Amino acid sequence: MFSNYMLKSTTLQYTRLLLFVFRFSLVSIMGGKALRISVLISGSGSNLQALIDAEAKKELGNAKIVSVISSSKKAFGLTRATKANIPTRVHSLFPYTRDISKDDREKRADARVEFEKDLAEVVLGDEPDLVVCAGWLLILGAEFLRRTKRVPIINLHPALPGAFDGTTHAIEMAWQKAQDTKKPLVAGCMVHYVIEEVDRGEPIVIKELEIVPGKETLEEYEERVHDTEHSAIVEATRKVILQKSN
Repeated sequence: MFSNYMLKSTTLQYTRLLLFVFRFSLVSIMGGKALRISVLISGSGSNLQALIDAEAKKELGNAKIVSVISSSKKAFGLTRATKANIPTRVHSLFPYTRDISKDDREKRADARVEFEKDLAEVVLGDEPDLVVCAGWLLILGAEFLRRTKRVPIINLHPALPGAFDGTTHAIEMAWQKAQDTKKPLVAGCMVHYVIEEVDRGEPIVIKELEIVPGKETLEEYEERVHDTEHSAIVEATRKVILQKSN
């Protein structure tokens, strides 16, 4: 009994030591200069909160979230950022297109380019080393990407590579496909680099989840995806930070 106790105690101490070494090494590898992260959001900001919590636990090394930019002034993520003392900014597409008819595609396209030019200026003004799209619901087009090409941009998408690209309904579509085919479906989420082709950039982290028809409601599956997204976005952000520090 005594030896078992000693073994458990030693194992616990060793685990704690490994955790300490990991956190210390991550900070040390990145050197004295803190890398700057800008986060783009559009909604509740639960994935932003995962990043805020990870930073507080030193799981992102000495990287620091320096700004949160939202496409909506109503996004609760702005409140989360304010509580964490992170500067916020709202950059909405609406003011650029509100006076243009939906039928006038040419003018709306021109307005979108102006929006992207200004968004790039806002983002670059914070001098980020990394931009994380954590629930940003607008496509980052060619003009924006051209102006920000020196900064890596990563995006969280609730689907696997090649599945349900370019849609905000990927979770619902995956769940419904499993119900319709009456066959288990491997779905999940990923974090990938942002390129002009929507949701087609190189994956950084992939998390698979199996959907079994009739086993769970759409809401239950959605909750599973969101829980997985929180770990995926932290893991991917950490990976890119480590790569930039080498």
